[in-house]
Amino acid sequence: MAPETQTSSNTGDESLSTEEQILAQTAYYLHEQGDDDLAALILDTESFDFIPGNDFGDWYNGQLHIPGWLQSNFTAEVIERIRMVLDQVAERHGMPITKLFVGPALPDINASWRQNLRATLSADTVTNHAARITSPDPHLRRDGFTFESLAEVRVYEALKRAQAVLAADSTIAIFPLPLGRAGIGNSWTPDFLITRDGKVGLIEVDGPHHRGRLGADATRDRHWRNSGIIHIERILVEETSQDAELDQLVRAFLKRLRSS
Repeated sequence: MAPETQTSSNTGDESLSTEEQILAQTAYYLHEQGDDDLAALILDTESFDFIPGNDFGDWYNGQLHIPGWLQSNFTAEVIERIRMVLDQVAERHGMPITKLFVGPALPDINASWRQNLRATLSADTVTNHAARITSPDPHLRRDGFTFESLAEVRVYEALKRAQAVLAADSTIAIFPLPLGRAGIGNSWTPDFLITRDGKVGLIEVDGPHHRGRLGADATRDRHWRNSGIIHIERILVEETSQDAELDQLVRAFLKRLRSS
């Protein structure tokens, strides 16, 4: 029998379960140690549970539930580095762990899961393989690509408008949500990868989900730059209510990319 889940007060209006608080404190402690890569992995982890270490429940191990696209990042070395910190945090809550395991975070599904998956698998042959959406919203699809937010759709449309006015021999290529590997064991998905005149740049569409993730975003940007992608533009779409403003930001990015 797993330890009883408790709730802990914080400074906000919500309470966190003990497991979620342990996960959050582990991520923050890793960040404070300068290990932002591991903190970013914790951010993408969906949940943490205690599991019995034996049949009598005398001691416990821990299990992180992660989405499938993140699996390759959790090497034995990474798991052990996380375990060392997570164990210290869990011990402060009176529940130290001996081992740490990684298991699948199962997606939420409904009775239409077969139709949804079949539609995804049989969609237009032009599709971004890195999209991580279980039940695609038809409002978030354009030209066979599936986006994760309307903000990304707006940037994509702005890029298409910019592409439409360029000469055929000096155009741009637009890659929405491509999965890329940078650094050692880091697989990430930038929102847009853009090529022009032999140059490569990235556009990240920042929104409310990026708040509190400045350290993780900075770490990813550093890895992209170390890989040769110098031009990285972060666009806060919620502050650009007019398409003309968004077009101006996109054109400025493309101009800098070309002149570099």
